[in-house]
Amino acid sequence: MLRAYLKLLTKTLTASIETAVSRIDHNAVIKNLVAHADISGSYLLMIVFSCLVALLGLLTNSVAVVIGAMLISPLMGPIFTAALAFGIGDLHLARKALKIITVSILLSVLVAAFFTLLSPLKAPTQEILSRTRPNIYDLLIAAFAGAAGAYALCTRVNYLFVTTGVAVATAVIPPLSVVGYGIGTGQAAIALGGFLLFFTNLVAIVISSDIVFHIFRFRASMAEEARYPVRRRVQILGAVLVIISVPLVYTLVTDISKVKLTSRIERVLKRHLDSKDHSRMTDFNFQRERNGLSVMASVNTVRFYNVSSERMIENDLKTVLKTPVRLDLEQVIVRSGGVEPQLPATRISLVAKPVPPPPENLSTLRVKIMERIKEGCQELKPFLDPYPIRKCAIRFSNQGPLVTVLMTIARDYPFSDEEQRWLGVALEKKLGEPLALELETAPLLPPLNFGEDGKLDEASRKALLVLKQFAENGREPRIVITGPRTVRKDRSRNSRDIATLKDYLVKDLGIPAKNITREPDRGTELRLRVEPLPQKSHREQ
Repeated sequence: MLRAYLKLLTKTLTASIETAVSRIDHNAVIKNLVAHADISGSYLLMIVFSCLVALLGLLTNSVAVVIGAMLISPLMGPIFTAALAFGIGDLHLARKALKIITVSILLSVLVAAFFTLLSPLKAPTQEILSRTRPNIYDLLIAAFAGAAGAYALCTRVNYLFVTTGVAVATAVIPPLSVVGYGIGTGQAAIALGGFLLFFTNLVAIVISSDIVFHIFRFRASMAEEARYPVRRRVQILGAVLVIISVPLVYTLVTDISKVKLTSRIERVLKRHLDSKDHSRMTDFNFQRERNGLSVMASVNTVRFYNVSSERMIENDLKTVLKTPVRLDLEQVIVRSGGVEPQLPATRISLVAKPVPPPPENLSTLRVKIMERIKEGCQELKPFLDPYPIRKCAIRFSNQGPLVTVLMTIARDYPFSDEEQRWLGVALEKKLGEPLALELETAPLLPPLNFGEDGKLDEASRKALLVLKQFAENGREPRIVITGPRTVRKDRSRNSRDIATLKDYLVKDLGIPAKNITREPDRGTELRLRVEPLPQKSHREQ
C-alpha cells in the first residue's frame, strides 16, 4: 500500500515538473540573470545605501530598519547568477558573478567599518550579537529560501513577493554590516561570526538554486564558454558545504548544551529559592571556570539565607550538574505581604487637609534603618578602597543592641580591632543610635585561570586590574601566590602558569618583583592573596 502511494506521488510530481519545464523560457531566464553580472554605478550606490541602512538598524537595535536594508540590497541578483553559472557550468559567467559578489563584499565591509568608526554608538546590540553565532539551522533556512527564489525565478509564480521573502529570510547585507562593525570596533570574533553567517547563506542559496535549475532542465549546452564537468562542480560545492557545516554543527551543539544547562540550573535554583511568603529568585547567570561552574543568583527574601542553606543549594547543583559549582548568592531584603486595600471616599472635601504621617511600625522601621545603613556603607567605600564591600545587611534582635550590621569586605587579611571600632563608629553616626558590627572578610581575587594559549584569560586579567589601585593610593601590596596541588606530570604546567603570572604582575601591572612571594601548593586552584607590606622599623628606615 505504501509503495503504491509513493509510486503515485512520484508520478504526479514528475508530471508537474514536466508541465512546469514546458512553460519555462530558459533563454529568457538566463538572459535575465546574465544582466545581473555587470557592475554599474547605480548597483554600487544601492549596495552602499543598503549597507548603511543595515548598519544603522543594527546599532539602534531596530528590527524594522534591518528588514528595510534587506529589501534595498541588490546582492541577491548576482548570487542567483552565480548559482546558474555553477549549474550549467558557464565558467565565464561564474567569473563575472563572483567578481561582482567580491566587490560587493569588500565595499559593504569597508563602508560599514568606516561609519562605525565615526558613529558614537559602538555598543553591541542584540541585533548584532544575533548574527555572530550561525548554526546549521541558518544553513537550512538559506537553502529552503534559495530554492523558493530559484523556483519563482524560473516559473514567474508570485516572483515579486517570493524574491522579497527570500531577501528577508536569507539576509545577506546585515551580516556584512556586522563584519564591518566588528572591524571598526576591533572585535575580531564578531567580524568572523558575521562573515560565517554571510558565507553560509551564500553557499546554501547557490547549492539549493543549482538543484532547482537542474530539475528544470538548465543544462551545460546552454553555456557560452568551456565548462567544468558536472561531477567536478558537484565535488566543489559538496566540499564547501562540508567545510562550513562543521562550525555550524558545533555552534548548534554548543547552544543546545548551554540551553539544557541553563534549564537545569534554573530548575534547581527555583526549587530552593522560590518559596511562597519567603523568597523569590529574580535573576541568575553562570560562567564556566577552569574547575567547574560559577553560578550567580539574585533573590528577594524576607529573611537572609544562612551559610548552611547556601552550601545546601551549592551541593544540590553539584549533584545535578555532576561538576564542581561555586554559588554566589545576592540577597535583597523585602517586605512580606501585599498592598493594603484602599477604602472608597465617603465625601469630597474642597479644603485640603494635611495628611498625617503613617504610624511607625516594625516594617517601616526596618526599611528606614536599612536605607540608612546602605547609605553608610556607600560612604565607607572611598575609605576602604580598593577593597570592595561584598555584603552589607542588618539583623534585628530583642537582646543587646537593636541592630547588628553584617558586612563582608573583600580583603585577604583580617581587620584590626581599631579598624573595626572605626567602622562601627562611622555606621553609628549615620544611624544615630548604637549598633553591633559583625565584620567578615572574603578573598579579594577569584581563582585565576589560563587559556589554551598559556596566557591569563580575559576574566583573570580584568580581576587583576584592582592591583593598580594600590599603586595609585601610594600603597605597595605584598603578593602571595598559591598554586594548586598537582600530580607530578602537571607540575611543569603549574610552574609555567605561575611564572607567566609573575611576569604579568611585574611587566603589565608594575608590581615590584621583590613584593611577590610564593607559598607551598595547596587546594585545587591557582589563587593570589594581597597583603600589606610589613612596617619597617626605625633602624631599617
